[in-house]
Amino acid sequence: MNINGIIQELTLFSEKIITLNGPVSHESIFAFESEYNIKLPEDYLAFVRKINGLSLMGTIVYGVGEESWQFSLNKNYKFEHKEVANPMYDYLVPFSPDGGGNHYCFDTRTSNGDSCNVIFWQHDYPYTVDDPPEITNNSFAAWMKQVVIDWTLEDYDYNGNAIADEN
Repeated sequence: MNINGIIQELTLFSEKIITLNGPVSHESIFAFESEYNIKLPEDYLAFVRKINGLSLMGTIVYGVGEESWQFSLNKNYKFEHKEVANPMYDYLVPFSPDGGGNHYCFDTRTSNGDSCNVIFWQHDYPYTVDDPPEITNNSFAAWMKQVVIDWTLEDYDYNGNAIADEN
């Protein structure tokens, strides 16, 4: 599924359970990429140009820009690289927290122009060259479909009603 399909499916969720922010400015994208000398993946950029961050039933995707909202890619990049005991590698961009101090991140070294690998960074694990973070998906679009949409729909319908366990 491409980003336009992801966005279309996200709009099916009730406004009671999802918050979708408005589009990001080109200036905010340029400022982030320039400050950190990082090229964000194109599938993520296509997303934030329409929805600059979201919250769905506890799953958060950061938006770009200090002004975006409380869940800012900029603020979290600074924090996870400068203010923690186990800082992330410079080429990792944390875009979604798991609620326990860990993050899904873009591995910008693996960019193919359109996207890059998504890895899971455990905040308290001493990664090494021989023991790197786990690759969870090969693109932001694949991650969005699996983690944000499919995992939500395993437990809830589009209105936020719990799906009965059939066991």
